[in-house]
Amino acid sequence: MSKKGRKIIILLFILGVVFVAIWFLFLKNNVPSSQKENTVTYKIIPVEKGTISNSISVVGTVESLTRAEVKSEIGEKVTQIFVKSGDLVTKNKPLFQLDTRELEISRQKIESQLLSAQAELDKLLQQPSEVDLQQAEANYQEALIALENAQRTLERHRELFISGGLSQEQLEQSEDQVILKEQAVNVSKAKLDDLKEQPKKEDVEIRRAHITEIKASLESIKNQLEASLVKSPIAGTVIDMNVKVGDIIQTGSTTTTNITATIDDMSTMKVVVPINEIDVPRIKEGMKARVILDALPDNPFDGEVDSISFLGKITENVVTYDATVLIPNPDRIIRPEMTADVEITTQYKENATIIPLDALIEKEGKGSVLIANQEGEPIEREVKLGIRNDSQVEIIEGIEAGEQIALPLLTNRRTPPVSMGGPFGGGGR
Repeated sequence: MSKKGRKIIILLFILGVVFVAIWFLFLKNNVPSSQKENTVTYKIIPVEKGTISNSISVVGTVESLTRAEVKSEIGEKVTQIFVKSGDLVTKNKPLFQLDTRELEISRQKIESQLLSAQAELDKLLQQPSEVDLQQAEANYQEALIALENAQRTLERHRELFISGGLSQEQLEQSEDQVILKEQAVNVSKAKLDDLKEQPKKEDVEIRRAHITEIKASLESIKNQLEASLVKSPIAGTVIDMNVKVGDIIQTGSTTTTNITATIDDMSTMKVVVPINEIDVPRIKEGMKARVILDALPDNPFDGEVDSISFLGKITENVVTYDATVLIPNPDRIIRPEMTADVEITTQYKENATIIPLDALIEKEGKGSVLIANQEGEPIEREVKLGIRNDSQVEIIEGIEAGEQIALPLLTNRRTPPVSMGGPFGGGGR
């Protein structure tokens, strides 16, 4: 065979091989999809006991549980300040002092008025002694006798005047004596009557009312003097001092708040968080909460739900209810206005039978799992579910700790089909 003939034969052989390869690939790629195999394998994991919980996460702002805003009751100049922001104070601890000079002067004046009014009342109510009554009676009798003597003398002088034995001047002198003695009788009689007469009720009441009025004024001044030393109404931390020495406190102004200091009891803090109306039935008082602050992300705090508001709020057509979470803060690490992420534990159970959520098969409102039998074949079994979260689910009935469950995984290897021996037959998630 010539050299040209051999080249033709080799070329035809190569073309035949290429044609067969192309034809084989064409047939493989055109196999119906129903004939292709979905290869599935299973990961065998044991059923374990453990702790499972469910929670609701919300964001809120930290506040002090108790806050007292101190306001001055009187308007005076600040003369001394005893604390600064950040100081710990006890209840009734002095915060600052106001000027009391004008108040002291007023107090002294009113006290003098009270002493004088009380003396007048005492004199009015004072009962005369027996000696005073006897002396007044004696003075009155003496005045009567003197009047009688003067009258008899006047009668004799009139007779003498008629007979010419007495001058006109002497007669007038006798008449003047009678008039003087009559006046003396009237004065002594009035003194005696005053001693015998009891004080009039209306006079006593007027003086007593006056004394009551003076006492009220004095009490008001004393209250203002006491209020001049402004004290903390609660035990806590001085959050803010709004005054300095020399400031004049204004009271009764509608343009100012008149808040001179702010005291917070920071031993317990609170976070008020909005709960969606759908989640409200899940929240109960006393539920545990985990609080993480933006300022202290590595130091989570334990809290507890204290209350849930019955009055909802509507924001952009979303209804929420405020829940208050309390956080112990004995070291005063947490401060007001810090941002807090709050996770409220709505369900919690220890020593529960738990499986991964991915192992759960749900059909028609019922749950089941694949149990690995002794031959390693997965058998579907119905189970009763309990607490569920994003990664786990509690099994109340159907399987127990120690059993093996098969978790389906897609692989490139063919595995035996699921056994039909389970209560649901075959099938998967």
